[in-house]
Amino acid sequence: MALHSNTSSVYVALLFILNYVFIIAGSGLSLESSSGLLAPYDELYYRGVRAYFREDWERAAEFLEKSISTRDKLLRTRRKCHDECLRAGDGKISKLDTDFSLWDLGILDWIQVRAECVRFCMGRSVSPAALLPVSSDIEYEFGTRNPYNYLQVTYYKLDKMAKAASAAHTFFVANPSHLEMRNNIEKYRRMLGVKEESFLDREREQEQHWEMYDAAILAESSSDWVKAVQKWKECVNETLKQTDECRAQCVMASRVIPEEPDTVQGVYERAAELSLSLLSCKQMCVTLVSTRPGRVSALEDFLPFQLEHLHVAQFKAGDLKGAVETLRSQLLFYPTDPDSLSNLELYTQTLEGDTEAQETGPMQEIAKYINRALQEKRLLYFGMANLDFKFSDPDLWTPEDVVPESLQETWRAEKEKLHEKLKQGEKVEEVDESGFYAGGPVPVVGVTVTMDDQGLNGTNRVVLDGVLSQSECDRVMQLATVAASVGDGYRGRRSPHTPHEKFEGLTVLRALKLAQDGLVNQSDARLLHEIGETVKALMDSYFRSHSILYFAYTHLVCRSAIPGHQEGRLDLSHPVHVDNCILEPETRQCWREPPAFTHRDLSAVLYLNDDFEGGDFFFADRDAKTVTARVKPKCGRLVGFTSGPVNPHGVTAVTAGRRCALALWFTTKKHHRDMEREEAEELWAVDGKSVVKEEKGDSEKTARSGRSQGNKRSKERERVTGRRDEL
Repeated sequence: MALHSNTSSVYVALLFILNYVFIIAGSGLSLESSSGLLAPYDELYYRGVRAYFREDWERAAEFLEKSISTRDKLLRTRRKCHDECLRAGDGKISKLDTDFSLWDLGILDWIQVRAECVRFCMGRSVSPAALLPVSSDIEYEFGTRNPYNYLQVTYYKLDKMAKAASAAHTFFVANPSHLEMRNNIEKYRRMLGVKEESFLDREREQEQHWEMYDAAILAESSSDWVKAVQKWKECVNETLKQTDECRAQCVMASRVIPEEPDTVQGVYERAAELSLSLLSCKQMCVTLVSTRPGRVSALEDFLPFQLEHLHVAQFKAGDLKGAVETLRSQLLFYPTDPDSLSNLELYTQTLEGDTEAQETGPMQEIAKYINRALQEKRLLYFGMANLDFKFSDPDLWTPEDVVPESLQETWRAEKEKLHEKLKQGEKVEEVDESGFYAGGPVPVVGVTVTMDDQGLNGTNRVVLDGVLSQSECDRVMQLATVAASVGDGYRGRRSPHTPHEKFEGLTVLRALKLAQDGLVNQSDARLLHEIGETVKALMDSYFRSHSILYFAYTHLVCRSAIPGHQEGRLDLSHPVHVDNCILEPETRQCWREPPAFTHRDLSAVLYLNDDFEGGDFFFADRDAKTVTARVKPKCGRLVGFTSGPVNPHGVTAVTAGRRCALALWFTTKKHHRDMEREEAEELWAVDGKSVVKEEKGDSEKTARSGRSQGNKRSKERERVTGRRDEL
C-alpha cells in the first residue's frame, strides 16, 4: 500500500500514537507513584472527596487542590514532551523514497524512535500509574469543574472566604444554571474580607480567547477601530494557540486500545480505528475551543467569524494591506463567498498603485490550518465510507469535494438542516415566549398608556405616564444626591459602560441605612420602597402576569456627563443589550447564561427628570444597530417590557447634566427574589413599621421572628449550603 507525500505525515503520526499506546500498555505500570513524580490526579481527587464526606476539611482541601494542580502539570508535561519529540526520528524517514510502504522497516524504526522519545520525556516527570487513561467519570468531573464545587464548601468550613468565593465563581462560570451556587456567591459578596477580586476564574487561562473576543466586540461597539484590530488579532492568535494545545493533548493522552469485537479484527483494522479516533479528536478541538464555559453549543464558524470582523476593523482603521491579507485568509474558508469577493475588489481598487499590498496573500497560520484540516477530513470521510467509522464534522465550511461521492447526498442533507437551524435566530425574534401578554388594565389612578406595542414597534412594550408627581420626583432626586455624596458603593466612579460618564447607584436597603444614620429622611427612604410597589402593581396588571411576581432587583441609578469628555462621542451610555440573555448581534442569537441575569422576566425604568442632554432610551433590533423606537425621559414616565430577546434596548450618550431613573426587574422565580429588599422590610418590621405585601390575594408579611437585633446588622457569616444534592 503506497502513500502519497501529502498524507504521509498524517498516517505516520497515527502509527506513532498506536505504537506509543502499546508501549504504555505493556510497561507493567504500578499504582504507586515514584518519589518526585506526578501521582495519578484521579486518585488524589477520590481521596479529597472521601475526606470531604468525612468532614475532614483540611485534608479535603489538600487533596482537592493537589488533584487540580497535578492535572494541570500533567497537561503541561504532555505539551512539553509533544514539542520536544515532534522531530524525533526525522533523520530516518528522510532517507526513504517519496513513494514508500507504511510498513517499511524504516517507517517502523522512525515510529519507534519517536515513541521512545515520548516515553522517556514523560517518564522523567510522570509516574507510571499517572500515565494510564482516567475514567470517563473523572473526565466529566473535571470537565464540569466539580472539584471547585467541593472546594467552595471546604474553604467555607475552614473560614477561608476569599478562597471559597474564588472556587464558587470558578464552578459557576461553567455551571450557570446551578441556582444554589448563584445564591452562595451572593452571600459571599456580603461577607467581610471578600473583595471583588476574590471572584476570580481559576480556569481562565484556557479561556483567554473569550476575554479577547469580548474586548474586541466592545471596541467595535464604541467605534474604536484601532483597538478593535488589536483585539481581533489577539483573539485569532489565541484561538489558534488554544486549538493547537487541544490537538497536542489528543496526541499525548493515553488511549485505551480498542477492544476486540465478536468478529475477528486484524491489527490493520484496529490500527485504523485508533488512528481515525485520534483524527476525530483533533477535529473536535474546533468545537471545544469555540464553546464558552457553561454553554451547550459552539459559536459556529468561530475563526471565519473573527476574520470577517478583523478585516472590517482593519479597513475602518485605515490598514488596507492588513484588510487584504485577512480577507484572503477568510476566503480560504469560503472561496466563492460573493460579499468577500466584492470586498476584496474594493480593497484592491482602493490600493491602486500599491502592487505589493494588492498581492498580499493570506496569513500563513490560516493557510496551514486549512491545509491540515482538509487532509484530516479526507481521511475521516474515507473511514466513514469504507470502514464504518462515525464522524461528525464540526465545520460548516468543509468543501463538498472532500466528501466521498457515496456520502455526498447524506452530507448535503445534514448541512442544509444545520443551516436552517442557524437561521432560526431571525425567526424567533418576532415571538415572545415569556408567557406575558401586554394590554391589561392600568390599576393606578392618573396613570395613562402613552405608547403600546404598536407605537413602540415591538412586542410586550409599554410607556406609561403619570406614575410620579413632580414633588415625588424631586424627593427621590434629592435622595440620590445625598446617597452619592456620602458614598453608595459606587463612590461616583466612572460608568461601567463608558469612560465619559459618572455612575451612582442606590438600593432600597442602602437608603434605609442612610435613614437610620440620620443622613436622609425616613419618609424619603420609604417613598423609594413604595414607588417600587406601585411599579410592580402596574407591571403585574398590564402584562397580565401568569404567576406570582417578585422583585428581582431595584436600583436608583444616576448617570452624569463628565465635563470636557463629551466632544466627538460616538459611544452609548448603555450599549444595546437584553436583560436575561447575552445578545450576539452578529449571529442574532441571545444566550440564556451569565453574566446575563437569566431569571429576570419583566423590566421597568421609571424616570425622574429631563434636565439633561441625550440619555434617550431606545429599543433596537437584534443586530444592535437598527433602532425600532425611542423614548424621551421625563418625570413620572415608566417604560416597561419583557426581559427577553424580543426587547433589545440601550441608552444614548448623556452629554450634559445628570440623568436619574429607578430601574426595576421582576421575576416569577421565588428563589431569585431580591433578598436585600426583604432585609430592608424586615428591619422596618423590627422598628414596628411592618410592611405587608399582597400576592394574588394572599397576604405575606415579610417580617420574620428570627431577627431581633434592631438596627444592628448581624456580622455573622451567612450559611453557605453544602448538601451533596446541591454540589
